[in-house]
Amino acid sequence: MMRTCTLAALVILGLLPAPFAAAQTPSPAARSNGLALRAFGSAGRQWFTASSTFDAVLGSGSGPDLGGGLNLTRGPIFLEIGVRRFMKTGERVFVTDNGEVFPLGIPATITLTPLEIAAGWRFGPRFGRVIPFLGAGYTRMRYEETSDFAAADEDVDQSFDGYHVKGGAEVRLTRWVALAGEAVWSSIPDALGTGGASQAFNETNLGGTSLRLSLVLGR
Repeated sequence: MMRTCTLAALVILGLLPAPFAAAQTPSPAARSNGLALRAFGSAGRQWFTASSTFDAVLGSGSGPDLGGGLNLTRGPIFLEIGVRRFMKTGERVFVTDNGEVFPLGIPATITLTPLEIAAGWRFGPRFGRVIPFLGAGYTRMRYEETSDFAAADEDVDQSFDGYHVKGGAEVRLTRWVALAGEAVWSSIPDALGTGGASQAFNETNLGGTSLRLSLVLGR
């Protein structure tokens, strides 16, 4: 404080050029504009858009998933890449024209592995240490379906393109650790509906809505 006051006095008196004084006391915005690379791991639950299909095969239209990735920030802007994974075993079903479901007793495992790339904006702190954020980006969804006694052409392993939007808030716990919560809505159109339960229910979108809690490591 004494040094700042001294510099200000010298500038006022004309004994020190103003640019020199400004260079010695960078603003908070200038100090926060550096690049920061952070890692995160998260757990969440997704409610699928094709809820009837997943409920028929897996017994539930939602399920837990895990993920992790990297987050690069510069000032209020962030760029993020992450991978998630959902896997659950149910059984193959036959669906009648009126929507009645008949389990076939053949175990079937569905695995979803979305790759998510997003960019967004981090707002100024609220209530002290809470930092809200919004973002949007690209999703590459890998869908795998395998079952016992299936022929080679009956198992599924395909990837589809889509997009997502997200919003949430981060709470800084320490200088290097933060906790973040977010809601994510995704759309993966034309990924289902060409056979099986999804065709019977006329459900084609592999996206959904998820709530996630993340542990963030880094400044």
